[in-house]
Amino acid sequence: MERVDEVIEMRSDAAKQRADLLQLMLEAASREHIKDKNDDVDEQYIAKKLTYDEVVANVFLFMVAGYETTSTALAYCTYVLANYPEEQHKLQEEIDEYFSQNENETDPDYDVVNRMPYMDMAIKEVLRMHPIALSPVINRECTQETEVCGIKITKGAIIQPDVYSIHFDQELWGPQDVNGFCPERHLTKRHPLAFTAFGVGPRNCVGMRLALVEIKILLTRLLKQYTIVKTDKLEENLNITELTVITPSEIYIKLEKRQQ
Repeated sequence: MERVDEVIEMRSDAAKQRADLLQLMLEAASREHIKDKNDDVDEQYIAKKLTYDEVVANVFLFMVAGYETTSTALAYCTYVLANYPEEQHKLQEEIDEYFSQNENETDPDYDVVNRMPYMDMAIKEVLRMHPIALSPVINRECTQETEVCGIKITKGAIIQPDVYSIHFDQELWGPQDVNGFCPERHLTKRHPLAFTAFGVGPRNCVGMRLALVEIKILLTRLLKQYTIVKTDKLEENLNITELTVITPSEIYIKLEKRQQ
């Protein structure tokens, strides 16, 4: 929290401002005390403003929420790649291709990892097979009575989609077997609500880009030097639990140093 306070103070210098979530919140914030409507009818209050305490709290939550979800997604990535060595080899070839063209580069940056199409498809396919967010996270409230596919939905009803039913729907994700790992399936344009790993609509995951970049950079650095290999214990403790996220108890993999 203290570190967040330091960054906010640093952003008071116009030269150090950046176009990101924190800057947007700071622009919507006020250092003045914000009174509630009912505090004092004679006092004016500031509407639609964040307090600086709220900015700090939101940044803190943004970072905390991003750690477990990202590490869990990476764990699933290692699990899937260990089970599908051919697809892992394709991913390594894409990574090697970049480094062969940029011999002076040592660490991949934001622009680099976003120019790797197979990397993007592979991560999306992992998240299709192993979604992180719990179904209640992407629920919605019906604002007016409506009918969808012959089903009447009353105003105020809470709609809570089953992520697994959507992600493993053969009609939505075919013709390839939905139980198999096939990154190329993401080359086909699907229904906009077929992929709900980060939620959907205007209230989807605000940290989606940050999470994807973190995963891509780590996988790029890891697979450049190592190959992920199955072990006898790979399936031993993959017990899925639903706490703050959908996570496995443990995943056992082996890393082999690459020769080149």
